[in-house]
Amino acid sequence: MSFLIDVKALAGLFQKATKPLVLLDATWYMPNDPKNGHDEFLKNRLPGAQFFDIDGVKDFNNPLPHMLPTASLFAEYIGKLGIDRNSSVVVYDRIGLFSSPRVYWTFKVFGHEDVSILSGGLPAWTEAGFELETGEPNAAVPKEYKGAVLNKNLVASFEDIIEISQGPNAQNAIVVDARAPERFNGSVPEVRPGIACGCIPKSINVFFKDVLDNSGLHLKPVDVLKQLFVSKGLADPKQPIVTSCGSGITASTLFVALHAAGYSNVRVYDESWTGYGKRAAEDPKLLGH
Repeated sequence: MSFLIDVKALAGLFQKATKPLVLLDATWYMPNDPKNGHDEFLKNRLPGAQFFDIDGVKDFNNPLPHMLPTASLFAEYIGKLGIDRNSSVVVYDRIGLFSSPRVYWTFKVFGHEDVSILSGGLPAWTEAGFELETGEPNAAVPKEYKGAVLNKNLVASFEDIIEISQGPNAQNAIVVDARAPERFNGSVPEVRPGIACGCIPKSINVFFKDVLDNSGLHLKPVDVLKQLFVSKGLADPKQPIVTSCGSGITASTLFVALHAAGYSNVRVYDESWTGYGKRAAEDPKLLGH
């Protein structure tokens, strides 16, 4: 899992980093959670970290939450965080492994290769005895980020989902939904208003928490992840897979778990159920079982 870094390795990088190192706090909470990631960041953070606001760099012309921004907006935003093409970026969150994969995936979408996720996030950092920075966070020295281009091979659209769920689906692609089973089967209401309950036809459910270990902070071992995905019918590591969730956050957790397990053809459905379910509320034929 080369895209994951543990807390001891990160602590070592503070002393011997060979490239400019930028830490990003990517904490984001569900809409029904009163906590605020930026407010918590202002209280304490990993030393020298900047805050990446998932809701602050997005497609502002799209009413759906935190959809991918344009390449130019992404480049402008991360440049203000002190990041350029030569930066080594480490992303973490305060839950452990929840919203940081979304930011990792976003960097990958726009072509930044030197990005990793702090396994266990801030909880693992403090549990290991490492200190947090308090007081006013240091302002980043702005840099120019060049060459950001959106990689469409990592992103799925609504049209792609229709092709998979209702079309001929010649590539035998499959949608993997990261939501809780009760949301997937439609037995509980959605957390956002105006969204249908249920799932995408022909999709399968792999709850994102099932790819995490007992602590909820780290991915399970690779062999355990492989067994889990095979048990769900994902036997071919080259099969085209699209991950989905409520709004593209935990779909990114599945994205990194699948890559860790050796699956090489994975995309994230950016609008996920918030977009699809909004359409399904108006057109029930879009609903699965």
